[in-house]
Amino acid sequence: MAATLDLLEFHPPSPALLTGKDDQPTTSSVLSSAIAFLQPVKPAPFNAIRRLFDHLRAHPSSADALNDIYPTRGIFKIAAIENATSDQKLTIDLSPTRAGLIPSELRSSLAAHGLDDILSFFSTIAATHVPTILSGLSEIASADLTSLHKAQNFNFRLCDYTPATAAPGSTNGCGAHTDYGTLAIIFQDGQPGLEAQNQTGGWTPVPGDATIVLCGWCALILSGGRVHAVRHRVRRLPGVRRLSAVLFVAPDLDVVLKPLKVDETSMEFSEKIMTGQVNVGWFKDVMGKRWRWREGNEVLEDGESDEISQDEDIDRLVWG
Repeated sequence: MAATLDLLEFHPPSPALLTGKDDQPTTSSVLSSAIAFLQPVKPAPFNAIRRLFDHLRAHPSSADALNDIYPTRGIFKIAAIENATSDQKLTIDLSPTRAGLIPSELRSSLAAHGLDDILSFFSTIAATHVPTILSGLSEIASADLTSLHKAQNFNFRLCDYTPATAAPGSTNGCGAHTDYGTLAIIFQDGQPGLEAQNQTGGWTPVPGDATIVLCGWCALILSGGRVHAVRHRVRRLPGVRRLSAVLFVAPDLDVVLKPLKVDETSMEFSEKIMTGQVNVGWFKDVMGKRWRWREGNEVLEDGESDEISQDEDIDRLVWG
């Protein structure tokens, strides 16, 4: 545990690693960017992850059965196979709740293709690292973040940046964005592509074999800005398959989203935030529409601009 805490030192990426400004920063990303490197107790099971993606693509009936347990959004998402303008990736989105809903026969069938190894991995990482990281973030925030995470509002996301999509030559694996929740632990298979935006608006490559911790909007707001949020993206290398596994951690959905401690070091947020009019569940729903649109899994309603990014939409809510 001590080694993990030692690694939980949030710092801006080195300016020496700038790669250009082909995507302009939003207000939030200019204010502060930070990244932490983590030595995990267990490596991500990328062989199992590869097998599960390959099996679901080759067996649509298994994919349909998995999606049937969460019909609202689905679990295995393949919009990029037909949509050339969306993020060019396939995803599998699980959680402790969704995993518990998988029928035993389907669970047994998918266990042969890596599912049990994947779920065991995420459970171990959540139990071992999340409490330690939340404790470290609480110290930075000068406020108790741990007590706001009792319901295990976790998402287990697998990403397959396969060349076999509607736009095989596209470099857009995942568009620039800031996560909604408290933190994400990102495991990579060794392939480059993940980039973090620094304070000058440039993009810093993250080593492809690194496991990193990035914080999101909820951590930024609840800490009064003492914990930094990181805007990031994934650039694809055409013809190269890249896999990642991400554990997303967010506060309980009924938590009021406003600074826990307000003093002269706190950032000033919008009136809606400062007066406690927003909770985590509502905030997630607002953000979710834009990220599902970016990923090709939802269409915008009439009157909603497709030229506004996810972060630009949230900037207005958070900063006013």
